[in-house]
Amino acid sequence: MLKVVLFLQVVLLVLFLGAGYFIYLEVGAISSALEEAMGVIADIQALLPKLDATADVVSSLQGQFDDAFQTLNDLSMFLGGFFELLQQADTNS
Repeated sequence: MLKVVLFLQVVLLVLFLGAGYFIYLEVGAISSALEEAMGVIADIQALLPKLDATADVVSSLQGQFDDAFQTLNDLSMFLGGFFELLQQADTNS
Protein backbone atom coordinates (compact mmCIF):
# COMPACT_ATOMS: atom_id res chain seq x y z
CA MET A 1 0.00 0.00 0.00
CA LEU A 2 2.87 2.35 0.77
CA LYS A 3 4.31 1.71 -2.69
CA VAL A 4 1.03 2.81 -4.28
CA VAL A 5 0.95 6.00 -2.18
CA LEU A 6 4.59 6.69 -3.03
CA PHE A 7 3.87 6.11 -6.73
CA LEU A 8 0.88 8.48 -6.62
CA GLN A 9 2.99 11.10 -4.84
CA VAL A 10 5.70 10.84 -7.51
CA VAL A 11 3.08 11.06 -10.27
CA LEU A 12 1.52 14.15 -8.65
CA LEU A 13 4.96 15.70 -8.20
CA VAL A 14 5.79 15.09 -11.86
CA LEU A 15 2.42 16.58 -12.89
CA PHE A 16 2.99 19.66 -10.74
CA LEU A 17 6.51 20.07 -12.11
CA GLY A 18 5.24 19.69 -15.68
CA ALA A 19 2.44 22.20 -15.08
CA GLY A 20 4.90 24.59 -13.43
CA TYR A 21 7.28 24.33 -16.39
CA PHE A 22 4.41 24.90 -18.84
CA ILE A 23 3.27 27.96 -16.88
CA TYR A 24 6.87 29.23 -16.80
CA LEU A 25 7.11 28.94 -20.61
CA GLU A 26 3.76 30.67 -21.11
CA VAL A 27 4.70 33.51 -18.77
CA GLY A 28 7.94 33.93 -20.72
CA ALA A 29 6.02 34.10 -24.01
CA ILE A 30 3.58 36.62 -22.55
CA SER A 31 6.47 38.68 -21.18
CA SER A 32 8.13 38.70 -24.59
CA ALA A 33 4.90 39.79 -26.27
CA LEU A 34 4.42 42.53 -23.67
CA GLU A 35 7.95 43.83 -24.26
CA GLU A 36 7.27 43.96 -28.00
CA ALA A 37 3.97 45.75 -27.42
CA MET A 38 5.66 48.27 -25.13
CA GLY A 39 8.23 48.93 -27.87
CA VAL A 40 5.45 49.57 -30.38
CA ILE A 41 3.69 51.89 -27.91
CA ALA A 42 6.94 53.81 -27.39
CA ASP A 43 7.35 54.16 -31.16
CA ILE A 44 3.79 55.43 -31.49
CA GLN A 45 4.33 57.93 -28.68
CA ALA A 46 7.42 59.22 -30.49
CA LEU A 47 5.42 59.65 -33.71
CA LEU A 48 2.38 61.35 -32.17
CA PRO A 49 3.90 64.88 -32.02
CA LYS A 50 5.00 64.58 -35.65
CA LEU A 51 1.55 63.33 -36.62
CA ASP A 52 -0.07 66.25 -34.80
CA ALA A 53 2.17 68.73 -36.64
CA THR A 54 1.37 67.01 -39.94
CA ALA A 55 -2.36 67.22 -39.22
CA ASP A 56 -2.01 70.96 -38.57
CA VAL A 57 -0.17 71.43 -41.88
CA VAL A 58 -2.77 69.39 -43.77
CA SER A 59 -5.56 71.41 -42.19
CA SER A 60 -3.82 74.63 -43.21
CA LEU A 61 -3.33 73.35 -46.76
CA GLN A 62 -6.95 72.27 -46.92
CA GLY A 63 -8.02 75.82 -46.12
CA GLN A 64 -5.73 77.18 -48.82
CA PHE A 65 -6.97 74.65 -51.36
CA ASP A 66 -10.57 75.45 -50.50
CA ASP A 67 -9.85 79.09 -51.34
CA ALA A 68 -8.07 78.10 -54.55
CA PHE A 69 -10.91 75.79 -55.63
CA GLN A 70 -13.45 78.52 -54.92
CA THR A 71 -11.40 80.88 -57.09
CA LEU A 72 -11.20 78.24 -59.83
CA ASN A 73 -14.94 77.68 -59.57
CA ASP A 74 -15.57 81.41 -59.92
CA LEU A 75 -13.18 81.57 -62.88
CA SER A 76 -14.92 78.59 -64.49
CA MET A 77 -18.31 80.24 -64.06
CA PHE A 78 -16.94 83.49 -65.54
CA LEU A 79 -15.40 81.73 -68.55
CA GLY A 80 -18.56 79.67 -69.07
CA GLY A 81 -20.64 82.84 -69.12
CA PHE A 82 -18.13 84.52 -71.42
CA PHE A 83 -18.19 81.61 -73.90
CA GLU A 84 -21.98 81.57 -73.74
CA LEU A 85 -22.04 85.26 -74.63
CA LEU A 86 -19.64 84.59 -77.50
CA GLN A 87 -21.89 81.81 -78.80
CA GLN A 88 -24.94 84.06 -78.59
CA ALA A 89 -23.08 86.84 -80.38
CA ASP A 90 -21.93 84.37 -83.05
CA THR A 91 -25.50 83.08 -83.63
CA ASN A 92 -26.85 86.67 -83.83
CA SER A 93 -24.36 87.64 -86.54
